[in-house]
Amino acid sequence: MTANWTVFRLNRGLGEHLAAWDALNLRLFSNHPLLNGTFVDLLLRNFDQGSARLCVLTEAGRTEAMCILRPGRAGIWTSFLPSQAQVGPTLMLTPKSLNQLMRTLPGLVTAIDFLCNDPAFGGFSDNADSAFDLEQNSLTMSINLKGGFENYWKSRSKSLTSNISRYERRLIGDQITQTTTCISEPAAIGHAVRQYAELESSGWKGKEGTALTVNNTQGKFYTDLLERFAESGSALVYELRFNAKLVASRLLICSPGMVVILKTAYDESYSRYAPGRLLLRDVIRDVSHRLPGRIIEFYTDANSDQLSWGTDQRWINHVSISKNAASGQLRNAARTLRKLVLPRPLLGIGGQTSIAIDVFDHPESFPPDVTEFFSVAENADFQTGSDWYRNLIDTVFKATTPTKIYVLRQHGHVVAALPIVAEVSKFGSRIRSLSNYYTSLYSPICGIDTKERHLALIIAEILTRHAPVISMRFTPLDSKALTFNWMERALQDNTLVSFRFFCFGNWYLKVEDDWQAYLKSRTGTLRSTIKRMDKKFTAHGGTIQLKTDRTQLEQTLREFTAVYAKSWKIPEPFTEFIPGLAKTFATKDSLRMAVAYLDGQPVASQLWIVNGNKASIFKLAYDENLKAFSPGTLVTAALMQHVIEIDQVTEVDYLTGDDDYKKTWMSDRRERWGLIAYNPKNWLGIVELIREITGRMLRRYGADIRKYSKNAKAIFT
Repeated sequence: MTANWTVFRLNRGLGEHLAAWDALNLRLFSNHPLLNGTFVDLLLRNFDQGSARLCVLTEAGRTEAMCILRPGRAGIWTSFLPSQAQVGPTLMLTPKSLNQLMRTLPGLVTAIDFLCNDPAFGGFSDNADSAFDLEQNSLTMSINLKGGFENYWKSRSKSLTSNISRYERRLIGDQITQTTTCISEPAAIGHAVRQYAELESSGWKGKEGTALTVNNTQGKFYTDLLERFAESGSALVYELRFNAKLVASRLLICSPGMVVILKTAYDESYSRYAPGRLLLRDVIRDVSHRLPGRIIEFYTDANSDQLSWGTDQRWINHVSISKNAASGQLRNAARTLRKLVLPRPLLGIGGQTSIAIDVFDHPESFPPDVTEFFSVAENADFQTGSDWYRNLIDTVFKATTPTKIYVLRQHGHVVAALPIVAEVSKFGSRIRSLSNYYTSLYSPICGIDTKERHLALIIAEILTRHAPVISMRFTPLDSKALTFNWMERALQDNTLVSFRFFCFGNWYLKVEDDWQAYLKSRTGTLRSTIKRMDKKFTAHGGTIQLKTDRTQLEQTLREFTAVYAKSWKIPEPFTEFIPGLAKTFATKDSLRMAVAYLDGQPVASQLWIVNGNKASIFKLAYDENLKAFSPGTLVTAALMQHVIEIDQVTEVDYLTGDDDYKKTWMSDRRERWGLIAYNPKNWLGIVELIREITGRMLRRYGADIRKYSKNAKAIFT
């Protein structure tokens, strides 16, 4: 049967469609509270200006999908999404027939933007009949209470639980009694919402004019909403009092499987007791007993403190559906053109009191919170830690090159950092990543609450401090990582014209078995080489030693240097880097070195770094005069066995390059890419931009031109 969309003009409410909306929400999403017909109807009644349309998909006489859209500029329709809606009003399990929806909507339609889509309740990744683009908007969190509060609380970090205990001891010491109450009766809910409004109005939201008040539209919305939900026992207001004074309040609505926290407010004059945190702990505990087995959803752009409470987290996405790929490309081109023609928006931190950006020349000048931030990042990759950058600056860039590390804080907490090199000439500045050929992977330093806009603000600050900027270049990056897209958009948001370029291939091994199973998965040639050469090497008195004792480090480094000098490799231009790296990671018990000896002399040596669950093969060398013994292969095998059996890593990374021998040991390949961006508001930036575009065109069409020329020559000769 053919699926058909029908579009209805709404008159500031769902009206006759409310029952059908609720029935579909119940069938698809078990009556999600934020998609409940009453919730959506009240949004329309209070915030719709008459432009909203209800779109209904029916198939075989049954409603399959519903969504509420409104028209925008350039034929782009968007979800009806006032700020009080934490998810877009879309009831769609899997997207179907969206091209037909575009044909059904009135007027010119070029795209549909489904805003604030929760992938846990209808995703767009399997959309097949339209071109779509997904942008991660906010990182939300949830708490699964199926195991009860006691198990949940035991699973929290020691930092969180000890902080809560500290606040309570502070209250006791100051002779303050805390009392938490839950209001759920319909007759009392309205008064509780009004008290919440007074509390929120007394804080920073009141000063900014965004607070809920008794008399404004959103005050009426929340009062009506909670009173309606309370009629079915689905509304809760929690209040925390210190010595009978209201100091914190939370508004919640719920369904049989879920509780959603809508709003939170606390008295800022009591911040030393963290009333918002204390109330949240009490809310979680009470919900686990009052409504056992529920999941608490926050639907917020969670920061690191909030995420420490969650058991799960996921991204809420904006999904743009274009009629076809060409339409999507045209839209992206229009965005770029607008950024070039219109004045650059002020992305700087001016006026944003919650944002601050500091600049450091060297990790030695980091304050403790920045050092800790880099330390946490190092757990994911050793090249993002402050120790890596300390050694890189001290041994490669030194004092002659202007290195800068930009650090952004929000609400006093470190959120993101971007290490750069600023090369200044009389024509302007060229900004590039703080990396060189020793770097196999560069990335902005991001925390769990980093967002794309934070990187855009850092880029804006760099442009301001180093003006005029000619270009920016960042390499090597993981093109599949979220941060790659963030960096690309951050450059574009600052009106720079960016391009991607390939850097190198990266071979790596997914460790899924023990050493013996791994060997069996390799080629017969490699297994035979290891077996034969091990026997031959041993017969000639050869030995291989793993160096894990720090006291042996100086001797091991001398042996490595001696082997390197006899290898095929060109001399190291920065002779202090490798010793500095080895010493740095030896103190962390992360260094793994092995040396092969023949007649008491070192003939092969390798340096690996084990960080977390990954082993990285950083440097290797062998004496070319003795390659008949394959000492390099034997050392690789020894270290590979060690990291698999002893360190129990889950990945071995060969870092840089597509050398054939790396394929022999590894299982998978990925690519590292770079970003180059030019400033079209700088004359030299324009020149280099034109050269970049011309070069890309010549490379793209050069092969075809040569082929056609060859064919033409064959025809006419």
